[in-house]
Amino acid sequence: MGLLGRQFSLERSTEDSLLLVFSTLTFTVSLFCGYIDSGIGQMISLPLFGIEFHLVSTPIWLLSGILCLICLQQLFYKIWTHGVWLIGVYWLTAFGSIIMFVMFDQGYVWFIVSLILIFLAIFLMYWMILEIYGLRYNIIGQVPEADRSISLTDWLIIVPSFFIFTFISYYYYSKMYMEEEGWFTFGHASEGYLLFQFGVFFSGMYILYIPQILLGDYLEFSDLDINTSYNVDQNKVEQRVIDYSKNYDEGKIQATLVDLYRMADEDPEAWSKLGEFYVDWSVEEVKLFITKLEDLASKKE
Repeated sequence: MGLLGRQFSLERSTEDSLLLVFSTLTFTVSLFCGYIDSGIGQMISLPLFGIEFHLVSTPIWLLSGILCLICLQQLFYKIWTHGVWLIGVYWLTAFGSIIMFVMFDQGYVWFIVSLILIFLAIFLMYWMILEIYGLRYNIIGQVPEADRSISLTDWLIIVPSFFIFTFISYYYYSKMYMEEEGWFTFGHASEGYLLFQFGVFFSGMYILYIPQILLGDYLEFSDLDINTSYNVDQNKVEQRVIDYSKNYDEGKIQATLVDLYRMADEDPEAWSKLGEFYVDWSVEEVKLFITKLEDLASKKE
């Protein structure tokens, strides 16, 4: 359960739907606020820093972009740490493309710099693929029966599309910025930029969605962190949850959760003090217990 789910007592499926809508809306708002050449609101200049921005559109662009990233992090909470690579791929490709197409006639140095940035983007994309496949092999090694249900072949084919869409998008952006025609722009460089930006956004979501669906259930037992250990006796945890549900006491559950959060963070003092109540429990079992108790508390509200 994410932040929205905890605040408004939402089911995970409902929360995911809202996060999908919010992330798409905030991305669209940020994209169009950054796209408008004339901007919205008065132009503010900071001569000391050489910065100019619009009083309305620039803050909205920045705030919407941050909110979009927060929504995506909550939506793909199981796999988000590996999705950070996509941010690096995006910006390296963007800067590399802009330098290549805007500064191409300023000497070979700029061309080499652009190639370095683009190759770094490709390297990050390759590294992300290795990370995801590393998770897959780790899971299969510990849970052999998961082998048939985890196939990333289609996902692997889609991953390069994120790089390609970003590259083409900023090619169109460069032509729009220089107000000149280019290959395949057909006089619609600005529309091409917007179209491929949406391609970047939705391909990125798909790249995160597939690993979360296929690997998510094996990656973690709570929202606390990504964990590929299977040192968990679910029956033992379920039995403890049943005991709490039979004699439901909200105050007792909240107090228990406070202690469990400390144990989940592997606080030695908490384990020393509370270990007698959780004999032979692993950290993963404590995290699973936290998730179950949070769900129980939300259902009772």
